[in-house]
Amino acid sequence: MIRSLRGTVLSVGGDAICLDVAGFGLELYATKSVLASARPNEPFSCFAWLQIAESGATLYAFSDETERALFVELTSVKTLGGKLSIAVLRVIDPSVIVSAILDQDPTRLGGVPGLGAKRAERICFELKSKIQKHFAHLATSGDFGEFSGQVPPAPGDSPQTFVVLALTGLGFSNAEAAYAVRTYCAQLPEGTVPSEEETLKGALRYLRKQ
Repeated sequence: MIRSLRGTVLSVGGDAICLDVAGFGLELYATKSVLASARPNEPFSCFAWLQIAESGATLYAFSDETERALFVELTSVKTLGGKLSIAVLRVIDPSVIVSAILDQDPTRLGGVPGLGAKRAERICFELKSKIQKHFAHLATSGDFGEFSGQVPPAPGDSPQTFVVLALTGLGFSNAEAAYAVRTYCAQLPEGTVPSEEETLKGALRYLRKQ
């Protein structure tokens, strides 16, 4: 198994770099951070993953072990191959990917060529437990704080924050509670400001349906 590579950058393309390693020019499909940091004719080291398929062998490059591990998790999703998984990491920051999965919000995975709504939903559904266990520390802050198992901000910051806190007290996770509140509020007519009680009841109805 190839875990890392070190050599001289020969070229940097739109989605890959070419790395001279001991005289071999290796093409590696790369994440956004790798493409941003690699410079032609300069030494470069990266974490790597070798994927063997019927169509041949493909190398992928990552700036750190976390990106590599997240890539491996993405490839475990049904219908998501290596090329599409690396495209996700080339377009979207890892912290945003993790937050989208924890929040169960597939719309935040938009903009990746070839990744439609169904695949984005599958990523969120299939990887939630794994991401919560191994990557929650990467989550970006959202409307209700970081969804990494931490207690949300003290009530009083907003009615939504109070409701999230109340739902977590009933046994729901921060991510589930926050997503339910956002879903309920998004269905209301524009300009409607629900009370805490109405928001709590609406979010609970949504969670019970799930």
